[in-house]
This record gives sequence, structure tokens and C-alpha cells, in this order.
Amino acid sequence: MDVQRGPCVVVGIDGALPGLAALRAAVTEAVRRDLPLYAVRVEALWPDSKIGQIDAVFAEALGGVPVGLDVHRALLPPPVAATLVDCADQPGDLLVIGTSGTGWWHTLWSGSIAHTCVRKARCPLLIVPAPPLARAVPQHRWIRTPHDVWRRFEQETTSARG
Repeated sequence: MDVQRGPCVVVGIDGALPGLAALRAAVTEAVRRDLPLYAVRVEALWPDSKIGQIDAVFAEALGGVPVGLDVHRALLPPPVAATLVDCADQPGDLLVIGTSGTGWWHTLWSGSIAHTCVRKARCPLLIVPAPPLARAVPQHRWIRTPHDVWRRFEQETTSARG
């Protein structure tokens, strides 16, 4: 990031439910602390048209980019954890990331961005847990089908209404 910048809130951007929850938390913290927000999308191939994906995630999570908040957008190359830690490199920064909540088995096989950030972060770190619906999505298709999750969502919504 910029060498001459002051403290900021850095959030990793993706369109998954845990990422949307992290973005909401990051915006809340940036407003509360009166700091600029750096929305960082880490992706291997990033043509200029991909910058619009960051705004699309803001629209999905919050209905758009909050008015009055100083938001900086960045498209950076992988690896994700190292890139985010490098962006939030000052002690006054706050790094906000979402976690999938998929558990130790997933972490064992594919690693964990959250665990890597905890080990390497040089600033405070806010790890936002996945929303309950995201944790309900099956990670292994041979165990459940996506229809099971949708059926459970409909049942919970119906029981909450009546």
C-alpha cells in the first residue's frame, strides 16, 4: 500500500457470504474509527474491468458504497493471506477478514487465510465468523445436496414468520 498513508481499515473482498459479513464489519469499524477503508480483491487475473467487482460486492453487502466513507479499491495478486497482511502493515491499521467456518478438515487440506493472517499480522485483526446460512451449505456434495440447504432455509423462514 501507500508508504505515506495513515492508519486505515483493510478488508479482503469476495462475494461469498463470509466475505460479505466481513465487509459489513469493516465498514462499521471504518466509520466508528473515522478511518479510510481499503477494499482489497486478491485475484490471479485482474483486468481493469474487475475493479467493478469490488463495487458489486459493496452493492450486495450494503446496497452500494457508503456515502461519506473514504473507500480505496485495490486489485492485487495472490497469495491472499500474505497480500492482505502486507496491505495492513502499520500498527494503527485494522485488518478485517471473514472465515468460512468450515472446520479443521477443510483447513487441513486447503489451508486457512484466517490462521495465516493471525500468525503474520502486524496490526489488530478482526475475524468475522460466517453467517449461519453459510455454515449450513454443504462442503461435500456426496453428503447433502444444495436442495437440502434451500429446504432448511424455507422451513426456518416459515417457522420464524408464524
